[in-house]
Amino acid sequence: MFKMAVGQSDEVDPADAIAAAIDACRAGLGDLEPQAGILFSSFDSFDPSVATALRDAFATATVMGSTSAAEISSVGGYQEDSLTLAMFASDTVDVTTGLGTGLSRDSDAACRQAAAQALAATDREPAVCVMLAEAYGADPQATLDAMARALPDGVVIVGGASAGRDASALRPSYQFAGDVVTDDGVAVLLLSGALSVSTAVGTGWRMLGATGTVTRSTSGAVLEIDGRPATEFLARYLDVTGPASYGNPLSVVEAGSDEPYYRAISGTDPMVGSVFVAGEVPVGAVVQLTTADTDEILGGTRAALTRAVEGFPAGVEPEAALLFSCAVRRFLLGSRTRVETELARSILGTTIPMAGIYCYGEIGPVRGVDTSRYFNETFVTVLLGT
Repeated sequence: MFKMAVGQSDEVDPADAIAAAIDACRAGLGDLEPQAGILFSSFDSFDPSVATALRDAFATATVMGSTSAAEISSVGGYQEDSLTLAMFASDTVDVTTGLGTGLSRDSDAACRQAAAQALAATDREPAVCVMLAEAYGADPQATLDAMARALPDGVVIVGGASAGRDASALRPSYQFAGDVVTDDGVAVLLLSGALSVSTAVGTGWRMLGATGTVTRSTSGAVLEIDGRPATEFLARYLDVTGPASYGNPLSVVEAGSDEPYYRAISGTDPMVGSVFVAGEVPVGAVVQLTTADTDEILGGTRAALTRAVEGFPAGVEPEAALLFSCAVRRFLLGSRTRVETELARSILGTTIPMAGIYCYGEIGPVRGVDTSRYFNETFVTVLLGT
C-alpha cells in the first residue's frame, strides 16, 4: 500500500490555511497514519507557526517543504498565495525527511546533514529523493552534485529551488523540516523500498540559430563561447537581455548527452563579455539559443506528462504525482499558467492525487548524465506507485 493525501488552501491567515490543508489530508488518509509529508507554501502564506502546526497535527510524521512561487494540487488546481500539503502513508515504502543548514557556507556539509537524517530513519533501499533548496547563496548545480554524493548511488533526485516573495526579491526563501525553519538550507524527502517511479522533463523550447561550445565559464555566468566573449554569441540574435530574454533560454547539451537542459539568461556584462545565467554551464557544453510561443511551452508540459505515463513500469498503476514547474514559465504563460495543471489532470486522470510547486529552478534526470541536473524554464513530472 502507498497513499498520498493532498490538501490545499488559499485562506489569508496562515493558521487557517494550514488547518484546512491538514483536515483535507486527514480525510484523505482515513485510518492510515502518515510517515512524512511535503508542504509547498507561497511566501506570504508561510509562517514558522505553520511548521509547528504540522508537528502538532501529525505525531508520527515529519513534514518538510519550502516556499513557492505558486502551488498545484489535485484538489485545488493551480493557485497563487496558497499552500499545498501532501502526506504519505505506506506499509512497503519508508518516507523520511532531513534538513541541512548553512548551505551557502558549506554545501557539502549541508547536504550530508540532510541526507544523513533521512537515511538514518530507514533500513530500506533509497529510491527517490525530493530535494528543495535555496538556490542563490550557493550554486544550485553544486548543491545538487553534493546531494548526489551524500546519497547512495542510483537514487533519483528530483525537486526544485525554493522561491522568495517575488521575482525581484529572490532572497530570502524558506526551507524547513519538522519545526526547524531556515533561509539557507536544503530539505529532502526520501522514499525508500519497493517503489515504482517514472520521471519526464518537458520544455517546449525549439532551437534558434547556430550552436557554440562553452570555452570558459564560472558559477552563474558563461564567459566565453567558441573562444570569444559570450556576449558576441548572443548579440547575433538578441538586442537586450534580462527579463526580455526569458523567452530565449540557453539550451545546454553536456558531453556524453544528447538531451538538452536550459538556463535562463538574466543579463550581461558588456565590459567583460559575460552572460549571466541561473546556475553553472560546464566548459565543453554545446549551447544554443531557443524560442517558443505559449502553445509550444504548453506542448512541453503535455510531452512531460505523456512520457511519464508511458514510462511507468508495466503492470503497475501510478498512485501519486509530484509536479515541478518554473516561475519563469508562469511569467511567460500569464493567464494560461493554469492550463499546465489542467493538462496534468487530463493526462494523469482524475483519481491520481497530485501536488506541485512553481519554483526558482527545477531538478530532474538528463539522459546520458550520471546525476540529475538543475534546470530553468522546465516542467518535471514524477509518478510514484507500488
